[in-house]
Amino acid sequence: MQYLYVLTSSPKDSYYEQLLLSVTSLRLVMPEAKITLLCDRKTREGLAGKRCEYEKYVSDIITADAPSDMPQVEVSRWVKTSMRSLIKGDFLFIDTDTIITDNLASIAEQGIKFGACLDKHSLIESHGKKDNILENDKRLGFISHLSGRHYNSGVIFCADIPETRKIFDRWHELWLLSVSKNIARDQPSFNMAIHENSQLFTELNGIWNCQIAFNGLPYLAGAKVIHYFASDLTMHTSPFLPASGWVFNKIKDNGFIPDEILELLKNPKAAFMPESRIIAGHDTLSVINSSLFDIVLWIRKKLPGFFKFLNGLCYINKKIAKFFVVKANRKKTSGIKHYN
Repeated sequence: MQYLYVLTSSPKDSYYEQLLLSVTSLRLVMPEAKITLLCDRKTREGLAGKRCEYEKYVSDIITADAPSDMPQVEVSRWVKTSMRSLIKGDFLFIDTDTIITDNLASIAEQGIKFGACLDKHSLIESHGKKDNILENDKRLGFISHLSGRHYNSGVIFCADIPETRKIFDRWHELWLLSVSKNIARDQPSFNMAIHENSQLFTELNGIWNCQIAFNGLPYLAGAKVIHYFASDLTMHTSPFLPASGWVFNKIKDNGFIPDEILELLKNPKAAFMPESRIIAGHDTLSVINSSLFDIVLWIRKKLPGFFKFLNGLCYINKKIAKFFVVKANRKKTSGIKHYN
């Protein structure tokens, strides 16, 4: 049994730093684990200088000959969808944007052949990206959405048997089709490959891929893998401290994980920002998942003065609206005051 990571990275991004955090956290709970790193040739050549600390934690590194003319994001998915044909033996694949919190060995004792967790721990009907899932399936001619379930490809258990090799071959084939239609993400094709081979698939408990930003709180106490980005937090600030920009920058500058960050990895289930809120409920979440929220957040980050002006207008309008609501209520209740 091995724990498999895929890395496609350059010094300009933070994927290597994410990898180093994840493999370090894995070694803390499983000192004897076999950790395999699979990367493309260009990434392998760039693992030099301050990008060598991973060698202390990785047991084996395998280089894949991905097409050299592909953009980095596509190379990453090319390698990921090809990993079954490049790796011998059973594996638990783990995305780099993860922190391991507990021993993972029991996954091999469950007797499954191929498994993954629900994306965002949610059925499609209540999924925050429901429209995107349906739209991508329609564009690609896929029907996996009919199952009502959409799986996250960030943590995958795969036994080394002919049947799972065929599933991965199909995943790779469907992903190439997806790219030809300008959809580079690997999850639409992943879910279609699952849909076509559902008899071999087992849905894993959410503790194996606790996506903390999306309905992950019920699984956090028992989580074995914390998945902190899960692909959708490009505009949002993660409440999880190991996902902070300053953490990646410190590792990038030093070439290793400083003690203060290592301490976070020793108790990751408590490594959250002190100023955090739990957001729940359909109405609130529909606002958070909206394009309107993304635009407001972008304005706050890029145009803070304009955001302050708009927020001031909203505050004034809120006060005016409240005044008329209270006045109307007083008339209905013969002058009895209502307090908030």
